[in-house]
Amino acid sequence: MKTKITALLLCLIMLSSLVLCGCADSGKPSATEDSVTETDAVTEDDGLLHPDLPDIKFNGYTFRILGQGGAGWTASDILRPDSFNEDGLNDAKLKRYLNVEEKYGVTIETSLSDTIMATVQGGILSNDFSFDLINMDTANTSSAALNKLLMNIPDVPYIDLSKPYYDQNYIHDMSFAEKLFSVVTDLTTMDMFVTWIMMYNKNMIERHDLESPYQLVKDNKWTLDKFNSMLKDVSVENGDGKWDELDTYGFAAHTGSARNLYYAAGLTICTKDENTDTPVLTLGDKSEALSLAADKISDILYNDNKTLMNTKIVEAFEEGRSLFLAEITGYLGRFREMKDDFGVVPYPKFDEAQSRYYTTNDPCIMVFSIPKYNYKTDQLERSGIIFEALCCESYNLLRPAYYVDVLGGKQTRDYTDYEMLDLIRNSRVYDFGLFNNLGSISTIFNSLAGTKTPKVASMLKAGMKSGQKQLSKTLEKYESMK
Repeated sequence: MKTKITALLLCLIMLSSLVLCGCADSGKPSATEDSVTETDAVTEDDGLLHPDLPDIKFNGYTFRILGQGGAGWTASDILRPDSFNEDGLNDAKLKRYLNVEEKYGVTIETSLSDTIMATVQGGILSNDFSFDLINMDTANTSSAALNKLLMNIPDVPYIDLSKPYYDQNYIHDMSFAEKLFSVVTDLTTMDMFVTWIMMYNKNMIERHDLESPYQLVKDNKWTLDKFNSMLKDVSVENGDGKWDELDTYGFAAHTGSARNLYYAAGLTICTKDENTDTPVLTLGDKSEALSLAADKISDILYNDNKTLMNTKIVEAFEEGRSLFLAEITGYLGRFREMKDDFGVVPYPKFDEAQSRYYTTNDPCIMVFSIPKYNYKTDQLERSGIIFEALCCESYNLLRPAYYVDVLGGKQTRDYTDYEMLDLIRNSRVYDFGLFNNLGSISTIFNSLAGTKTPKVASMLKAGMKSGQKQLSKTLEKYESMK
């Protein structure tokens, strides 16, 4: 009964529309394209989405998924569980694999490589078919694509990129002239794990008689100015005569999470030219908007001791000494035993005229790609069928397990948090300039967030030339691919 209720709750939430975006833009720092809405899914009587795939068996073929291992973030989320253990997320992962195996007559193996690029390059150049699907971070994926090691996803038979288990914002932002070498899909939960969010302490909101951040989002009043006003008078020095990580603050962030304040204000390094379907380096044309945002963000981060930067920020929030914390979704699990109640909201808009909320993933997000072997027709079709089936099964099983059982139950504390996470998920933008590491311009938001007195004009001048040169080379390489 519990499983049925959970599944029903998920369906109701995912089918409902969250109209929390407000009115049209005014030309201020909200120039990024609106998000691409998910294609409506057609389901059968069982309430599940079913892919449009042939009824076929592959005679015990071993389909191998290779993920990024080593130090730092890894693709461990793709690893196949050994057995069922009554943990919702674990069991959803395993059931997903078993369902595809049974339907298509395959065996699915998963592994990680600590030297992912060497493994990928060696396997593809030798055409050894030692792996069928790759899951690695954006930097490695970009390098592999530019070295012509990856398939153009739209060329793979049976992959339907209009389906809701593919992130439509990623497809829009990262494609170029009908070329797309990787996708974000429900086959892993890593994309949501590394999405930037804001957390707030509900007890401190009540003690300081402040407005509900959730209601501000709903009323389209969650802006940088409103956020800044809420931070005032919250910070308290503990009496030892110095401001440090032991005091109480309005906001806690590190440079990486503070960078997302610029994206949330509608600013990106690259935007898509819809006429040519080409990423364009447009930040230089937004110097006024960037300066306006930089002034507001710098005031939030560095004036009047409102913000604790970089040092023990998670501990400060956990101990009830920070009203807001900017971090990735993955940190929610740390606060299960937190004494104070907390909630989740997106980063604030630049102003109320901004059409929607924006957020990004950390660039360490793991994306999926298909190796460019010398495929025979039936081999490429097999890869497309199994990948599509896995993504669809993950949408039916893994997304609910992560979204409801983990985010909507264990790690957040009420239904409104679920709504906010749903809004945040659909608000993500993927910056071609950041993910393709376009010279010094790709670090401009980090640099601006990391300095008390950001010099916007000089930073733009320093980064635009090298960024444009590298973008031109990147696009030339893509244009040469067939």
